[in-house]
Amino acid sequence: MKAPFINHFMALLICLISVTTFGQAKLTQLTLETGNAITGLPIVGAPQLFYTHYHPFNTIGASLVWKENGKQAWEQSFNMGYIYHRFVQHSILLFTETIYRYDFNTAFSMRAHLGLGYLHSIPGTDRFELNKQGEYEKIASLGRAQVGVKFSISAAYKLSPDFQLSINYGVLGQLPFVKSYVPLLPYNAIQLGILKNISK
Repeated sequence: MKAPFINHFMALLICLISVTTFGQAKLTQLTLETGNAITGLPIVGAPQLFYTHYHPFNTIGASLVWKENGKQAWEQSFNMGYIYHRFVQHSILLFTETIYRYDFNTAFSMRAHLGLGYLHSIPGTDRFELNKQGEYEKIASLGRAQVGVKFSISAAYKLSPDFQLSINYGVLGQLPFVKSYVPLLPYNAIQLGILKNISK
């Protein structure tokens, strides 16, 4: 991916966060989630989340409510995440999500999340290349900039006026992974989380 595209994308993301943070809307909730993310096609890979490889997927974030009408609401979240894929990569994510929430009653709600953001991947193993002397030498790398897209659904149950317990299942796409034959690497992810209300 060309650097100018990444620069423009980051500038747009930063502008979006800045406008939201310093606009009229205020952050209303903090989120902490942890779980597993495995490579696999959407849905097909879902059962494998519980009995195959473990790739830790942790996120922290904050969200606000754009619009609320009765049982329905539109929210926006801002998140930082980390995935460790053994022998492959460390992935650091900065992403935002547009969220539709429906409250079934005062205790139980469900959300649909659509997210987009920056993903920085760092190789999980040392890499070597042949130098002019015919010897292999270690390649120094700070990783590479990529794009992350995410769609998920979640359910939350109110434990107290300030805390909710949540479960979140979705698909995260990393692109471009390998331009020539794997343009998009899909992850199936499931996370348990705690939501903390911060609005007064």
